[in-house]
Amino acid sequence: MVSTSAALAPLVDAIKTAPVVAFDTEFVGEHSYEPQLCLIQLATSDATWIVDPLAGLDLSALWLALTAPGREVVALAARQEILFCLRYAHRPPSQLFDPQLAAGLVGLGYPLSHTNLVRKVLDINVPAGETFTDWRKRPLTARQIEYAAADVQHLLEVRRQMLDRAERMNRVDWLTGECAGLVERVVKSEDEERWWRVSGATSLNRRGLGVLRELWRWRDTTARTADVPPRRVLGDEIMVEVAKRSPSTVDDLFALRGLERGSLRKAGGEMVAAVKRGMDLPSDQLPDLRRRDDPPQVSTVTQVVSVVANSLAARHQVDPALLATTANLQELVRWRLGAGEPERPAVLDGWRGEILGRPLLDLLDGRSIIRITDLKAPDPVRIEPRNPIGDRG
Repeated sequence: MVSTSAALAPLVDAIKTAPVVAFDTEFVGEHSYEPQLCLIQLATSDATWIVDPLAGLDLSALWLALTAPGREVVALAARQEILFCLRYAHRPPSQLFDPQLAAGLVGLGYPLSHTNLVRKVLDINVPAGETFTDWRKRPLTARQIEYAAADVQHLLEVRRQMLDRAERMNRVDWLTGECAGLVERVVKSEDEERWWRVSGATSLNRRGLGVLRELWRWRDTTARTADVPPRRVLGDEIMVEVAKRSPSTVDDLFALRGLERGSLRKAGGEMVAAVKRGMDLPSDQLPDLRRRDDPPQVSTVTQVVSVVANSLAARHQVDPALLATTANLQELVRWRLGAGEPERPAVLDGWRGEILGRPLLDLLDGRSIIRITDLKAPDPVRIEPRNPIGDRG
């Protein structure tokens, strides 16, 4: 346990000399703008540490050591751990190994929980049952400490065995690329305005979307300042309704139901000002979330391509959810039809392209056909070269 400066110093030294470190966190996210970090778990080949970030320690040296160039961090379902590194070290891990992603690329399934992954790879049962623990409370119980330590104690051995398996399957580069891609996506998401993810946004026209975007920005700034979850400031449903009505006065605004809280009453002028900013936007600056009008064959062909993609995933021992989403395959069909963006779809690049590229392009271009070989087989679908003579018959 690390809750004093005296205990922290040797941990930082140990991290600095460890090329690979297992890393996990416990946090509570329901009460603040950003999740509150309550516990940090770390493990090297020699020891396991549980750090108490609520003990008032200066952890800056720890974060810098953890994210130092050349150091690999092993973290399961690592999105939140990457975000904590960005918040406290102002940089992501230099290298990441996410065993959950790795499992999906070496035939073990995706997404596996920590408990199922350790059991499947190491045949070890780890303690469970603390999922809904309020990690802000002190002192921690012995059971909580055991649970927290178990989250990292086996990750280095899981990594070793997965890398061995990936090497036998010639997929180490796949794992490296996919984990690097996760880090890149998380870093990029920090700079994104996610107003378009507001529930009900697709029901608005472009002008309404412009108003919604301004309201989202006001809500986000207000929530960050007050350190509360954004939806506690203003719920998605009422925000979309305000965007639809676009009230021009405070009286018009408060004619809507759902705005009775005193804090919203005080912010009425700010909300109306946000509405006005959206209404004043020039037409060429208005956002657009309209779904494309696909040619009628896109839906049908995508369903066929999805069957083939799932079959290829099974054949190559890759989880279908990691190989390609329905949206990925729709993009591919649109591109081949000339009905989408001109850029080559990302699903044709990297390890995904190795599996999907030639089979799907041959299918879409009519050079191959699919058929069922054995209905009782686990993978009954086969892609075969087209036989022009047989076709004419």
